[in-house]
Amino acid sequence: MRRDVGCELTVIIPTYNRCGLLKRALEGLLRQTARAESYEIVVVDDGSTDDTAAVVEGVRAPAGRLRYLRQENKGPAAARNLGAREARGKIVLFTGDDCLPDDGLIEEHLRAHGESGDVGVVGHVTWHPELEITPFMAFLEEGAQFGFREIEDAENVGPWHFYTANCSVQRHWIQAAGGFDEDFKHAAFEDVELAYRMQREGLRIVYRPSARTYHHHETTLERHLVRQRLCGRAAAQFYRKHPERGGALGADDYYAEVLRGGLGIRVRARGSGRADGRGAAAGGQAEGAVGGRGAGGGEARVGAGGVWGDRPR
Repeated sequence: MRRDVGCELTVIIPTYNRCGLLKRALEGLLRQTARAESYEIVVVDDGSTDDTAAVVEGVRAPAGRLRYLRQENKGPAAARNLGAREARGKIVLFTGDDCLPDDGLIEEHLRAHGESGDVGVVGHVTWHPELEITPFMAFLEEGAQFGFREIEDAENVGPWHFYTANCSVQRHWIQAAGGFDEDFKHAAFEDVELAYRMQREGLRIVYRPSARTYHHHETTLERHLVRQRLCGRAAAQFYRKHPERGGALGADDYYAEVLRGGLGIRVRARGSGRADGRGAAAGGQAEGAVGGRGAGGGEARVGAGGVWGDRPR
């Protein structure tokens, strides 16, 4: 891919069957306060069956600043890898097709990279103000979904907070770590697993809450529990790849044995798990609820569109 010397940053949006929200996300990305020539937008269609292609084609954008790529349905990890390979910018910013950006999102990411150097940047994600926030959604925002309140040092953030709803990094870190692991077929753990490998290569991650996106996706307890089952399977997959990180998943010796078995039995999730939804479910019991995220695209299937399905991706 020929690199555009004027393009500093590439926004990568994997999408699956969310053309309505995608259009709004693209419109928001095209009215940014950042200079238009400083960034481009790459939409990676993960095999959508709706009008995604036509919607992207119909969005008015400066020449060369909005590109559309399509792949067969492989999931968000593969979609982001394709976008990163085709990116013209030195920095890549990942967000979701159900994330509506603040007007200053790209400018804040560029500022963070300019001020902090060669780092990974995690921005803030909150519910969109158009939504009616239920008590359950408020509970998720308190930490069970995104663990921003658990960040103790904004200058040194662990991999568990590298949410691809709103994060950026220079492409060479992704290349050095070997890209997203496409063994993760759903929108669960594939982002933090990459962040873990990038940090082993020496990457430092910072948190900049001024870089904001707004998640426009209602959810319910029932839908969340469906996704938690997929999260558990992804947690088991993560543990098999990185058993040294079992403690961070909220797994003691007993739970480690369960994880090794791929969560083939019911797991009692204890309230002592991680508050950011990456460890055991926060209180009560859930079947297979060890991790924090499930399938993308808003359904329990492979799809690049969401983070948990209910979390932007």
